[in-house]
Amino acid sequence: MVMAQKVVAVVVGVFGLWLNTWHGAVLPLNHFAVFGGGRDGFGSQHYLHSMIGLVLIALAIWLWLRASKMTKAGTKPA
Repeated sequence: MVMAQKVVAVVVGVFGLWLNTWHGAVLPLNHFAVFGGGRDGFGSQHYLHSMIGLVLIALAIWLWLRASKMTKAGTKPA
């Protein structure tokens, strides 16, 4: 359970970082290459990517800390 929670935290954190940083047009696996569309074809609401990315990073940190607390206490959190 703890290992699975840490794996989910890493996946969520990487996706959050991708939305905040790695989705720009100059980097590989940017959203234009993944989803198609030109420079303006995907939309211009990049602030939304940043907000969702920050929420996902915060969720990843919370999941990781929760899993660490479970490991130290040896019990499931309430």
